[in-house]
Amino acid sequence: MPDSTALAWSWNAQRRAINPSNAEESAIEYLTPKGERKALAYSDLVDVVYRVPLRPRDGEARRAFDRTRLERHLRRRVQALPAFIRKRFSMHLETLDRRNQKEAVRWLFNTFERHVLRRVDAVNAQYLPQGNLPAILFPLRNDFHLLPWADKKRLKRLAYKLANLMKSEFMREFDFRYEKTADVEFSTIYAYGAIASKATSLNIAIPGWKQYCDEVLTAEDALRVIARLQKEKWWLGKLRKIHDRWREHLLIATSYVSKVASPYCSEPCFREWIAQKKANFEYLQAMELEDQDTGERTSLLDKVMGSVSNPKIARHELMVRMRGFEDMANEMGLVGMFYTLTAPSRYHATHVHSGKRNDKYCNASPRKTQKYLCNVWSRVRAKWGREGIRTFGFRVAEPHHDGTPHWHLLLFLRPEEVELATDIFHEYALQVDGSEPGAAQYRFTAKPIDEEFGSATGYIAKYISKNIDGYGMDGEFDHESGKPVKEMAKRVRAWASRWSIRQFQQIGGAPVSTWRELRRLGSRELVLHPELEAARAAADAPDWPGYVNAQGGPFVTRDCLRVRLNYEYTENGNDYGDTVAKISGVYCPFTVSESVIYTRTNDYKIVPKHKPSSVENLTLEGRDAAPWSSVNNCTEYNDSAEKNINRKDRTPVTYPRFKTIFTTTKT
Repeated sequence: MPDSTALAWSWNAQRRAINPSNAEESAIEYLTPKGERKALAYSDLVDVVYRVPLRPRDGEARRAFDRTRLERHLRRRVQALPAFIRKRFSMHLETLDRRNQKEAVRWLFNTFERHVLRRVDAVNAQYLPQGNLPAILFPLRNDFHLLPWADKKRLKRLAYKLANLMKSEFMREFDFRYEKTADVEFSTIYAYGAIASKATSLNIAIPGWKQYCDEVLTAEDALRVIARLQKEKWWLGKLRKIHDRWREHLLIATSYVSKVASPYCSEPCFREWIAQKKANFEYLQAMELEDQDTGERTSLLDKVMGSVSNPKIARHELMVRMRGFEDMANEMGLVGMFYTLTAPSRYHATHVHSGKRNDKYCNASPRKTQKYLCNVWSRVRAKWGREGIRTFGFRVAEPHHDGTPHWHLLLFLRPEEVELATDIFHEYALQVDGSEPGAAQYRFTAKPIDEEFGSATGYIAKYISKNIDGYGMDGEFDHESGKPVKEMAKRVRAWASRWSIRQFQQIGGAPVSTWRELRRLGSRELVLHPELEAARAAADAPDWPGYVNAQGGPFVTRDCLRVRLNYEYTENGNDYGDTVAKISGVYCPFTVSESVIYTRTNDYKIVPKHKPSSVENLTLEGRDAAPWSSVNNCTEYNDSAEKNINRKDRTPVTYPRFKTIFTTTKT
């Protein structure tokens, strides 16, 4: 071995040995998350290292150490839950701690970690940003993770940040590409792809992204989408929807929505819906419709209450249409069938009788369950079409006690096709988890309409009423929640509003939009347009069977409708530059001459109500006013005795006077 002193190269020269006595002179420098540079001295580092207990290598001590560490982690997770779901679990844990410490630890491991925490994490994963965020969006990471806690002010602030980020990023990418290519269209599409690819990581549906990936997006359409991405209003609407549904989904997953807790929707959801309805009503009261041609004003509230936005009118219209379908079916000799379609048990968060959690729950939201039901119905309808089975009727979507939707369908079929149609429906309804216990009994039911027990309209009238306003169901109780139907009707509407679920849908027949436009004509006879008169007269009656027959019958296809809606198109009709289509009237496509009948001839604008002047409504009560002139010409008191009254006996008249305050300044 050669002498080390001879190794005089810089890379193998002798170094000074590390001496613990002077090690405190060295320190570790690091950057904090806020970008601040700090140093950690050797003594502080040793204190931190030896303060944390070391994990044993093996044996019972190691398992006990891991168990203690996991317990502390789970207790932190309990306290880190959102406030609107934390209270129940936190109080339960405190109760168990006071009663028995081992029982509390057992609950943390066996119940909270395995069921509650797993559900919470699975629900959060459906709304959190997917994958790694781009660099420009990384500063907003905490804002998105705290979205369930956010209030209105924080949502607006986040929407403002996103809009500004997208605007600046688009301008930067556009300028960069245009400087190299001088092609405006290509630079626009390129810049859109750059910002849309970043925005899609937020787990938010970005308009035009599919067309961009398919290479069919035009520059004009890209600009319309970019106008949305740069608008704070657009982002705020998206964030509010995610915020509301995320919170409600967490409440469903943690059993806050059930028969024993809060049926159909959570209490916060119901209160927010009531508050929104109140705010909408106050807005309608404060606004008016002004005719842009004449300046005439009408109450906006009266117009809304006279439309199908009024639950009472919506219920009346549904009953008229349903009764009309039933009369047509009786004339044609058709058979009415009442079908019920329910999702598999893994779509339900809790059990219906006990309200306890369902361990097979797949963390699906009511909207995801609705998509599953729509998918089943689309396959059934396609199969019926291939077999030549035609039908018409109505579909009603209503929630189970835990918010999971299910369907009721009242359909009219030809007698010889009932059995085949039912078998096809049954096959597709049980295609997923059809062998699970109770599937054959609860997942799909088919019941023929028996006139001895009631008409077809009577079968579905109950579901129409209980999902709108509970009309005619005083004293009746809901079998799902066990509470009065009238009280539950509001909760059902709040549930449908929160998850954007369409409660009622017509299947087959003529469209109701044309029916409503024809009713706007009233009793105005269309003498010059006999091809439209039959449908107009039936709609004005109102005669739903007559209107459907005038359109071509209950089995008419859309391309054979005799009366259709006419639209007027306005370029740049909104803030995003879209071409807006607006209904203007009705027409018949099978006539040679122009047959458009305009039903909307007035142009209205929503304006605030005139506020009455405070001076105009000022009423003063008191004695007779003083004369305007210096001479009192009043002849009311012309008796001589009245003139000789002693002035001392008269009651002095006092008038309000202005007090003048003089300010003097000493010199």
